Amino acid sequence: MSQIEGEKSAPLYETVERILRGAGHRLIAVPTVRDDAATITLRIREALDEGDHERALRLFIQLNDNLAAEAPEIRFALSIAEPEPTGLKHWDAAIAGLIEFRLAEVGLPSPRWVDDSAKFLSHRWTFGERGFADSPDEARVPEPFLKRRVLIDRDTLASA
Repeated sequence: MSQIEGEKSAPLYETVERILRGAGHRLIAVPTVRDDAATITLRIREALDEGDHERALRLFIQLNDNLAAEAPEIRFALSIAEPEPTGLKHWDAAIAGLIEFRLAEVGLPSPRWVDDSAKFLSHRWTFGERGFADSPDEARVPEPFLKRRVLIDRDTLASA
């Protein structure tokens, strides 16, 4: 494993499969080139760690667009793996809200990780708030966000 991590060796498929099975996972192919929620969340965390909130916002919108562009079964596949925490609870709540929102609109259930109590806020947070954003009218906030106390206007989620 250390040789693989140190990029001194390229693992064979069988090696990767064995490592994943040992962790209780399987490697599957998903017919898309779009990144999943776990991958984009990792990038959001990196952006936040670097203080680049604008990049984090763009990545969140990219995740939204990735999910919106896919067929229902691919949306679910892109959402099934629980992302690592971003380090900021309000971002974790927003990501969980987005997953629930995009899956519910095509009649799919959310993965269990979306309903974890850590994905709900005790105080309201306006998405993208940097001291100058107005809170949207709560009637314009989709339910999966509203119940997590993440205020985001539905027009922000309108995919191009």
